[in-house]
Amino acid sequence: MATDTFAVEVLPVLPGSDFHHSAPEDDGMVHQELIAKLGLPLGELWNLTGLARDCRATGRWDSLLTVKPLHLTGGVGSPANATALR
Repeated sequence: MATDTFAVEVLPVLPGSDFHHSAPEDDGMVHQELIAKLGLPLGELWNLTGLARDCRATGRWDSLLTVKPLHLTGGVGSPANATALR
């Protein structure tokens, strides 16, 4: 999941959010649920200007975006290292 904004989720968590019940130990934040339990990489503050420029120039707006984490045993985070394939 990637966004060009500063946060993937709304902060603070909305009072009526279902995530307060599914992730009470995290006070309703879904980052830990998505990353640790589902293995979903999150990307924030992505600069998508170059990709948008290329898409506009070629008229192609579809691609496969993959995120290759570092191959590091015991690591808890990794730079995005994203690659768009067309």
